[in-house]
Amino acid sequence: MWCRIMIKRVKEFSETALIAQNREVLENFESDMLRGISKLTVLSVINGSGAEGAYGYKILKDLTEMTGGILVIEDGTLYPLLNRLERDGLITSHKQEIAGRSRTYYVMTEDGRKVFNLMQGFFTVLNRAIAPLFDISISLKGEQYIYCKNCSNRIDLRDNPSFCEMCGINIEDLKRRPVQ
Repeated sequence: MWCRIMIKRVKEFSETALIAQNREVLENFESDMLRGISKLTVLSVINGSGAEGAYGYKILKDLTEMTGGILVIEDGTLYPLLNRLERDGLITSHKQEIAGRSRTYYVMTEDGRKVFNLMQGFFTVLNRAIAPLFDISISLKGEQYIYCKNCSNRIDLRDNPSFCEMCGINIEDLKRRPVQ
């Protein structure tokens, strides 16, 4: 499972500390949150690796670095997840020998890219919707994307699409009534 940085530190606190008294609640909360985003974050790292793909250790290293050490995935979680993503057709793998060592590289499929955009869109729309509940703001990168009001798919406007590739809604309708 994911490395729970906050929970692992609970042992450092006095048994009377509220955090220690609520360890199980906090562990379950963190587990639920992290399990829900594990596919999205791993797909994001693979997607960012382009056509060459990424091998397991690189995925682990990039994920840790890109999240400032907050999201740390363990080997025993990563490889079963990669196997599921491949079985689901979202990624493919190929072996390559580098300096006498065989590495398995993972690359996003076209269907994987589409599903990743939908997952990323849903996550973005959800975060934007709940941000006021937590007194945070969500800043999106530029205006190159819109989010489908039907399915939350993230649509890259640089591709000049006519329709959402996931649900088929007309892009002009989305431009007139974007998701808030």
